[in-house]
Amino acid sequence: MIVRSSLAVIAWTAFCFAAQPHREQATPQDPVLLSGIEADLASRTCDGVRIDAEHFRAFSSRAQLNHADFFQKPRSVRLQAALDDLDARFKRDRPGACAAIWVAYGPGSALQLLRRA
Repeated sequence: MIVRSSLAVIAWTAFCFAAQPHREQATPQDPVLLSGIEADLASRTCDGVRIDAEHFRAFSSRAQLNHADFFQKPRSVRLQAALDDLDARFKRDRPGACAAIWVAYGPGSALQLLRRA
């Protein structure tokens, strides 16, 4: 009886630890954080591309986010997965990924988070 109870407790504990990332809810700020972090990653990865500081500050202010929100606080599992996917795209096809990011965040976009250096 004790062995059966112990096995049930161990199984339940393992399930809880394994299932936790799948239960984590996306935060309402994830799309905004993703945009800012994608733009920052592009500025670090793509040649001749930089953050447009003025537009980035306005973007952050509208969303009521600060530097810590973008770069220091823990990320949801879904946000981290999206960033891992972007990182993989940069490794697989850097020019293509940079072109797509430029379209999404360059001067012709709604957010205009990037500029040419």
